[in-house]
Formats: sequence, C-alpha cells, structure tokens
Amino acid sequence: MRTIYIRKLRFEEARLKLEKEINDAFMDGEQFVEILHGIGEGILQRMAIDYVESCDFLKLVDRDPMFRGNPGATQVEILAPSKEYINRLRK
Repeated sequence: MRTIYIRKLRFEEARLKLEKEINDAFMDGEQFVEILHGIGEGILQRMAIDYVESCDFLKLVDRDPMFRGNPGATQVEILAPSKEYINRLRK
C-alpha cells in the first residue's frame, strides 16, 4: 500500500501533493493508499476526506471499530481498472 505524506505541509501544498500522488497511484494500478495527514486541528484530514469524496474513483475505507488504527491517517480505496489494462492504454 502506497503512503502519501502530507503531514506538516501547508494546505495548498498538501492539496497539490495529494492530487499528484493519487493520480500516480491510479496510473500505477494501486488499489489502496494511506494518506498520512497527522492529527493536529484536523484541517488536512478534512481536506483529504473532502478530496476523496469529490472523486468518483476513490472510496474511503471503513475502519473496523474493534481495531484501533492510526488516527492521523486515512485509508482510501482506488476504484480503478487493473494495472495491465492501464498499461495497454499507455501504449
């Protein structure tokens, strides 16, 4: 699983990096990514969630309430075609 680090970045810088890394993961045929945004005031977390919800090819991964994951990270599923299909499109 690819990890996208936007923690400690300014809002616009984090937004641009998130978009680029998500697009790269999509083109590489990744199925899941983890966005590491930190806890803080929740500004980067809210931005990341809003971005994921605005894209029709992304879906937030529901966490199991019995499993305590990292509260400073959000897991995302990429609803994309297979890596082989994407490679055929690139040719």
